[in-house]
Amino acid sequence: MKKLLKYLSLTLLVSIVSYFLLSYILIFFPKQIDSNKVKDKTIYILYSLIHTDIVFNIHDLKKLNLNEFQNKKNGYLSFGWGDRGIYMNTATISELDGLTSLKALFTNTPSILHVAYYPNILRYRDIKKINLSQEQLTLLEATIFNDFHGKKEAHNGFNKNDFFYEAKHAYNLFNTCNTWTGRKLREANISMSYWTPLSQNVTASLP
Repeated sequence: MKKLLKYLSLTLLVSIVSYFLLSYILIFFPKQIDSNKVKDKTIYILYSLIHTDIVFNIHDLKKLNLNEFQNKKNGYLSFGWGDRGIYMNTATISELDGLTSLKALFTNTPSILHVAYYPNILRYRDIKKINLSQEQLTLLEATIFNDFHGKKEAHNGFNKNDFFYEAKHAYNLFNTCNTWTGRKLREANISMSYWTPLSQNVTASLP
């Protein structure tokens, strides 16, 4: 029994170290982009220790067909993807439930998109600016809206300026909120690590 526990502990340790090591090694081998195109558009990555959102200027969104934000003429919209249970039941990190977190990481759980309105994103310190071309911006908008599931029916968010929407794909240890951010950026031909399970993987891949 002791040998079995020792073996299981060692296996777990190696798995954890490999998970983090691979995520950081891949930062040094990002998907490359065509740098010759004029990059006169701007988006932002809003980040925390555990999560990243992609933020657009409302004026740059050409097909904003979310009824809840139609009255917003100026400002910014952020888009984030994640585990449905965590997102809808956790307003702050301190409220994060251990059992819900383990279920999200080690099983395939339903996902949800979180869309929030900000009058001025520039007042936040934890943001990364990305310059991109109109073609990249159009691709990014399209690939994000492709992940909405169904008719974009809204669920109430944390306050009057944000809402949740059912999303495609399952959440798990290898497909996290941050791998979603990295994948959306790569699909829009923005330089990014090939795997970004942690928020630091996203931000470290950017200038």
